[in-house]
Amino acid sequence: MKKAQVIGFAAILGLGILFSSCESLKKMAKDHAKVKYEVSPNPLEMHGDKVKVTINGTIPAKYFWNKAVVVFQPTITYEGGQQNLKPIVLRGVKTQGQGTVIDNKTGGKFSYTDEVAFVPQMEQCRLMVNPVGYPEKSGIGQEINDAAQAVGLAKNVKLGDREIAEGTMVTATRIDKEGAKATIVPDKYEKETVIPHRTFIYYLVDTYNLNWNYALNKKAEAKAAVKALDSLFNTGMAMKSVEIKAWASPEGEESRNQNLSDNRAKTAVKYFNTAYDNAVKKLARAQKVKPAAIKQAIEPQVQSMGEDWDKFIADLRASDIAEKNTIVNVISSHTDRASREQEIRNMTVIYKQIEDNILPPLRRAELLVNFLEPKKTDEEIAQLSLTEPSALKVEELLYAATLTEDKDNQLKIYLTATEVYPEEYRGFNNAAALYIERKQYDLAQQLLETANGLQPNDGGVLNNLGAVAMAKGDMENARHNFENSMKTGCAEGAFNMGLLYIKDGEYARAASAMGGEKCYYNLALSQLMNGQADQAKATLECMEPATADAYYLLAVCAARMDKKADAISALRQAIAEKAALKAQAQKDVEFINFRDDAEFQSVVGF
Repeated sequence: MKKAQVIGFAAILGLGILFSSCESLKKMAKDHAKVKYEVSPNPLEMHGDKVKVTINGTIPAKYFWNKAVVVFQPTITYEGGQQNLKPIVLRGVKTQGQGTVIDNKTGGKFSYTDEVAFVPQMEQCRLMVNPVGYPEKSGIGQEINDAAQAVGLAKNVKLGDREIAEGTMVTATRIDKEGAKATIVPDKYEKETVIPHRTFIYYLVDTYNLNWNYALNKKAEAKAAVKALDSLFNTGMAMKSVEIKAWASPEGEESRNQNLSDNRAKTAVKYFNTAYDNAVKKLARAQKVKPAAIKQAIEPQVQSMGEDWDKFIADLRASDIAEKNTIVNVISSHTDRASREQEIRNMTVIYKQIEDNILPPLRRAELLVNFLEPKKTDEEIAQLSLTEPSALKVEELLYAATLTEDKDNQLKIYLTATEVYPEEYRGFNNAAALYIERKQYDLAQQLLETANGLQPNDGGVLNNLGAVAMAKGDMENARHNFENSMKTGCAEGAFNMGLLYIKDGEYARAASAMGGEKCYYNLALSQLMNGQADQAKATLECMEPATADAYYLLAVCAARMDKKADAISALRQAIAEKAALKAQAQKDVEFINFRDDAEFQSVVGF
């Protein structure tokens, strides 16, 4: 009898526990509305190619049953499908195992994060939660990995469907793919080309008079330099500057060496003036004008250098004298100038090579005449580029394109360059850059393939190939080319990588990459996505002329700053210029807070 009573009591107790379990979980379901879910951001936001979900839950006191286990697994639902996010476990204080513990007496908090791949349908979506609770005993011996498995347990209770966020902001996708900067590879034309010419005059020891019969002046190299200088004078080329320097060898007494240096410089100046005057007279006779009409007024810059100690030591070290290092050390050990000069004289007695070969070339004057290469005027270059381009050198022809602001003429010049100089890649590349600006990407592509064949891996060509790829939607190829362009130091390649940083969700990096531009749509987009709506607004407002897409993005800025009137005004301008934006605004959750506003509805056509 007693055994039957015990069994009966146990059965009643078990039923009571089960009943209590059900009632406790049902109460949690009934009070589910008291649990607070804060979603950030809300609406959700596309970040790169992902949608990140962050939920902070607050559970009130007296809500969570101490023996309950709850599987919390949000779901993103959208037309045609749904995406289950990862599950987490919440546990009462009288349960064991992994999970966040919630005390019935005090309540508690939990944090949840997950991210999923974005699909376009998620723009119109709902973030739903319907936690599944069960008594801990129901799950003993079973591995529960998600809400679906929890639903299969005895006595489970769904706590109730709740929508905690609506829609996904996809503003990050509003990249202007045709906004990549093209690269014009610059010409190497020099408006001023200096032709330097050096001539040396050599002097006998202790003299400064000009002696063309002196052996050093009769050497082939010295005679050729003098002859070349006369020839250059005879061309009538203008001179930029004339520099004359003179030296003495260091074995003589210092003051005497300085006087020799001074006088040798004067002799060199006299030679220059005479040679130039003779050339001017010859040219004047040929042109039948007076010499004064063609003579250039130019004053030589003269320096008397004194004794050339440094060259003496350098030439001595470079000589084939066996004891040269010893000689250098002995001479250099004398800090007193007079003693050092005497030591050099002593060495010339011992080493005849010093007297014959090293000292004589030090007794010299140097004339450095910087001639200016004759150039066509900019006007002549500009005219020839359109009328007789073959008369121009390649650098002149490429330079001609910079002399006009007419884009049609620039394109014509670059295309002409591809015909006149088909081996020069810059004509092909620069014409392609202008086609990119015109959004004629197929024509640009053809030219760039030729340019890349002529000059593989040029940073400008690679950047332009990336710009074409991006405009055609080939983001992988665009990235490859921009990255390789950037490695060459191409500024546009580095700038254009900023567009891909937006796509990657690296908004601060994108803004930094494009920071050199002030009034640029994609810069504004990166600023907006980086949480700098005020800066994005300023960037968009300075665009001239503003585009429909710029007005639309300006409306998003205003919405994020909770400026309804500004948002509606900007939307009105955007839709007026591009009617297709009306449909976008209707579903864009950036404007979710304005959907019940009558003026907003009238603008977007609800």
